[in-house]
Amino acid sequence: MKYCRRLTTLFSLAAIVLIAHCAWAAPLTLPDAIERAIKFAPTMQAAAAQSDMSRAQVREQRSALFPNLSTGGEYYQAPGYDDVITNRGLSAAMLMLNYTAWDWGRRQARMRAARYVAEAAQLGVAAAQAQIAYDTSVAYYDLLRARAATSELARSLDRLTRYVATIEALRNSGRSNSADTLKVRTARDAVEIALLQQQVAAQRASVNLGSLIGEFNQPDIQIVELADLPPKPAIDFSSSPVMQATRRAISSAGLQVKAAKAERLPTMQLAFTTGFVGIDPPATWSKNYGGSYDTVVSMPIFDGGLITSHIDQAKARQNSALAQARDTEYALNRRITDASLRYDQSTRMLELLSRAQPNADDSFALTWTRFLGGGDVTLLEVLDAYQRSEDLRMQRFEQEFAARESAAEINLLAGRIR
Repeated sequence: MKYCRRLTTLFSLAAIVLIAHCAWAAPLTLPDAIERAIKFAPTMQAAAAQSDMSRAQVREQRSALFPNLSTGGEYYQAPGYDDVITNRGLSAAMLMLNYTAWDWGRRQARMRAARYVAEAAQLGVAAAQAQIAYDTSVAYYDLLRARAATSELARSLDRLTRYVATIEALRNSGRSNSADTLKVRTARDAVEIALLQQQVAAQRASVNLGSLIGEFNQPDIQIVELADLPPKPAIDFSSSPVMQATRRAISSAGLQVKAAKAERLPTMQLAFTTGFVGIDPPATWSKNYGGSYDTVVSMPIFDGGLITSHIDQAKARQNSALAQARDTEYALNRRITDASLRYDQSTRMLELLSRAQPNADDSFALTWTRFLGGGDVTLLEVLDAYQRSEDLRMQRFEQEFAARESAAEINLLAGRIR
C-alpha cells in the first residue's frame, strides 16, 4: 500500500508539471499578452502609487472639516523668578477640542479640489493601461508581420533555388548561357540575404514583445495568428481618460481660486478644554479641575499681499489647466484624424493589392512559360516580373500592420484597451 501511494503521488506530480508546461507552451494570444503586460509594467505601479497618494490627500483635506481633539500635560517650576509673575509654577493635564465653525466654504473647496485631483490620478491609471495595451498590440502586430515576411521570403528562396536548377539544366542543354545562370543566382542570393535580415527582425520583435510581458530573451515566442483586420474603431475621444483628467484639473483649479478668495473673509473658531490646572501637582489633581471655552472670530486686514498672491497663483493654475485642456484636445484631434486616415489608406491599399496580386502572378507565369518555351523573352524580364509579384506580397504585410497599428492608436486615444 505504501508503494502504491508513493507511485500515485509521483504520477500526480508528473501530471501537474506536464500540464503547467503545456500551458506555458501554448501560443500567446493578443488579449493574454495585453493582460500580462498590464500586470508586469512598472508604469502601472507608479500610476497606482500616485492614485493612492491623491486619495490620501483627499482624506487630509477632509480632516479639516471635523473637530480636532488633543491632550497634553505640563509641569513647570520657576523658583528663580518673582512669584507675582510666574505664580511659582504650573502643573496641568488638559483635554482640548478645537473646531472651525465657519470659514465661508474654504475647507470644502480645498477638499473638493483634492477630490478632483484624486479622480484625475485614477484616470491616469486607465490612461497608463491604454498606453500599455497599445505598445503590446503594436509589438504583437510587428511580430506577426515579421513572421509572415520571413515565411514568404523562405518560400521565395525555395522557388528561386528551383529556378536556379532549371536555368542550369537549360545551360547544359544549350538553351541558356552562363550570364542567365549568374543573373538568377544573384537574385537568389539577394533573397537569401533579405531572409536572414528578416529572421533577425523577427527575433528582435519576439524579444521586444517578451520584454513587455516579462519574458526576457525569448527570440521565438509562439503567438496566435490573426485572421482578419480589426474594424475601424469609433472616433470619439470625449471619454478618453486624458480628456477627463484635464476636465478634473480645470474643476480643481477653479475650486482652488474659490478657497484662495475665502482667505479674505472672517473665520470663526471654537475651543473647549477640560482637565486640571494648578500650581503644585497634589493640589492640582485634588481640587483644581474644570473646563473652559473660547470663541474666536478672526479676519485679516493687512498681510503684505500674501492672500492676493495666493489668489493670483490659483488663477494662474486655472489658466494653465484651461490651456492644457485645449492643447490636449488639439493634439488628440490631430492624432486621431491622422490615425483614421492611415487606416482608410491601408484598407484601400489592401483592396488594390488583392486585385493586383493575381495579375502580377499571371504576368510572371506567362513570362516564365514564354522563356521556357523559347519565346522572345529575356531572363531579366522574367526576374522583373517575379520581383513585382513578390513586392506586392511583401507590401500586403506592411499594409496589414499599418491598418492594425492605426486601429490600435485610435483605441489608445479614445482610452480603450481593446
